[in-house]
Amino acid sequence: MNRIELDGIAIFLAVAELKGFRAAARELGITASAVSQSIRSLEQRLGAPLLSRTTRSVSLTEAGEQLLAHAKPAADLFQAGMDAARDLGEQPSGHLRINAPRPTVSLLIDALLPDFHFAYPKIRLELVGEDEFVDIVGQGFDAGIRLGHTVEVDMISTWLTPAQNYVVAGTPDMFDRHGMPTTPEELQRLPAILTRRNGQIARSWEFSKDGRGVRVDVDGPLIVNDYEAGIRAALRGVGLLYTIRSVIADHIERGSLVPVLEQYSRQVPGLSLYYPSRSQSLPKLRAFVEFATRRLRHQSSGEAPRRKHIG
Repeated sequence: MNRIELDGIAIFLAVAELKGFRAAARELGITASAVSQSIRSLEQRLGAPLLSRTTRSVSLTEAGEQLLAHAKPAADLFQAGMDAARDLGEQPSGHLRINAPRPTVSLLIDALLPDFHFAYPKIRLELVGEDEFVDIVGQGFDAGIRLGHTVEVDMISTWLTPAQNYVVAGTPDMFDRHGMPTTPEELQRLPAILTRRNGQIARSWEFSKDGRGVRVDVDGPLIVNDYEAGIRAALRGVGLLYTIRSVIADHIERGSLVPVLEQYSRQVPGLSLYYPSRSQSLPKLRAFVEFATRRLRHQSSGEAPRRKHIG
């Protein structure tokens, strides 16, 4: 679109709507001579008169009627777009896309919804679960969630949860059948649910023992590449599950899954939410950051690290 072609259109529309140069000048906050000059310039570029002017009235020529018929709907649509964009900058609204590891999606739903929608009804939240690390800007996401707090230079990061522990858990019935392990090494005799990530099957689980890291080889009847499937299988008594405690906290609280070997649990950094620095002023993102940090830290055990405030 040629910017020069648009010069004078707003003034022409004001004159056509208000039926006068002085009325248009008052509406636009400019002088009547400036209105007249703009219209003359527009007519010269188009090569046709747009307005018939007398000392008493102003009316549209045929060319003016054609221009008004096409320009007025376009101007209304343009103004609607400006208003929509302005609303996104003034109040929490619009489409908010968050990328997160798959097990975290369930955690977010349980912790935030539907209260977040009640608090911010104009925000449409999209949660996309992916186990692979993605370029959130290139993939069109507003923010991402991952373990740890290290991000690229042009990103801002804020803690959502404190450090978390990996746990081994199984059903009470499974421990009735196989016995409850007392050391990590005893897991080698118990059925485990294995996971496949990045094309590799994780055949060992990590623990902390006597101040050092320990890896224990495990095996079992099932391999999955989906955390929810692994949880469902564990609940069915297929095998033991190795995952972050917060992911199965509800099942532990209900007693459907029992954690074991917690004295050997390996601690990992908490979840953090990260986003481009240029996005920090968006109300929809600010609303999600404030709501998520407040809710997740309240529900997490222990004190979360101090986060970097945005804005």
